[in-house]
Amino acid sequence: MTPVKTQEPPETRDPAVRGLHDRTGFLFGKIGWRATRLFAAALEPMGLRPKHYGVLNFLDAHPGVSQQELGAKMGIDPSSVVAIIDDFERVGVAERRRDPADRRRYAVHLTKKGKTLLQRAREAARAAEEALLAELDAAERRELHGYLVRISRTIDRTRGPDINCGPLR
Repeated sequence: MTPVKTQEPPETRDPAVRGLHDRTGFLFGKIGWRATRLFAAALEPMGLRPKHYGVLNFLDAHPGVSQQELGAKMGIDPSSVVAIIDDFERVGVAERRRDPADRRRYAVHLTKKGKTLLQRAREAARAAEEALLAELDAAERRELHGYLVRISRTIDRTRGPDINCGPLR
């Protein structure tokens, strides 16, 4: 693989910032912060937040999943899952149905309105991603995505440190 040659951005020429931009972890945080805000802004006109986008996609891929399975697979606490599905039912994008095989279990399904909303949200997410990655060509985007998938898999396999993001001691 050929190393990517980049021109140093003007803001990294300032010695006060240079050390930060030399650290990949700092850049992940900076880019993640901006990407999250772009993504949230793209979803906001539809009344969605990033957590809703994730749940809508999961429900689309796993029709009839139980709330417990959804929470366990996505790492969402049970009370939050209930609140999200309650909200979805209230606006008509998902519905709970009794599982005929187990009457204690509710299966969650997207409605037609939910599938339409998800399609709109996916288009908005693509537009936000396009804005974020505008400086990269298609090959660079694929390469970056491959690296991010590898890093994500590593993160998924390892337990991270428990940190307190409160005030300094």
